[in-house]
Amino acid sequence: MDEMDPFEARLLFGNMLDNLTGAQPTIDRVSGFAIKHTSMADDLLECLADKLEKMQIPPRLNVLFVVDAILTSSNRSSSRIWGDLIKRSIVVTVKTVIPETPGGDSNVPQVRKIVSGWRRKTLFDKDTMDRLDRLLEKRGDGASSNDSGMKHQDILKRIEEDRERHKRHKEDVWIRPAGEKPEDELDVYWETASDFNDADWQEIRVENEDYRHERQVVDIAHGTL
Repeated sequence: MDEMDPFEARLLFGNMLDNLTGAQPTIDRVSGFAIKHTSMADDLLECLADKLEKMQIPPRLNVLFVVDAILTSSNRSSSRIWGDLIKRSIVVTVKTVIPETPGGDSNVPQVRKIVSGWRRKTLFDKDTMDRLDRLLEKRGDGASSNDSGMKHQDILKRIEEDRERHKRHKEDVWIRPAGEKPEDELDVYWETASDFNDADWQEIRVENEDYRHERQVVDIAHGTL
């Protein structure tokens, strides 16, 4: 049973969102709080939407990382409850993260990567995913500019946070139980591996776009573009 009332939970959650950065520990802290208090998911999701609207555009991406962490949580029961609620407003949420401004454009590559992961993991139904894909198809490659609203140090910080997040994701994928036999590990990978399909091609395209965007951002940050 939750030890705090909805008002207190919303207050604490809002404060955590105010201090949210792109660093993985802060994302884990906020998503962990949401998962722990799933019984108040309606209140917390409303709080998240309110905070998202009031944020400057570049940091809105961090909120989407929190949403992704909640949806992909190992706590299947909680993530399913959250997923049912998030589905209702996910298209609006993504639109808010990538408004048609330079700051929104700078968020596009990472949002494409997140959405591609949702499709691969079948977290939403086909209609919802198709709506998200159509939304992203209207956007370019996410090339940033000096008008993105991000300072030089903020751009470099985001790049480093993205690299750390990608590295951590890769490490998590390969974590196996202690004492597991090599043949058991092989059997798991063999059973869960799927045929190469359109989702894999989409993942490759997203990775390539993300790399090109990162190179452009670095060049802009160093004044070489």
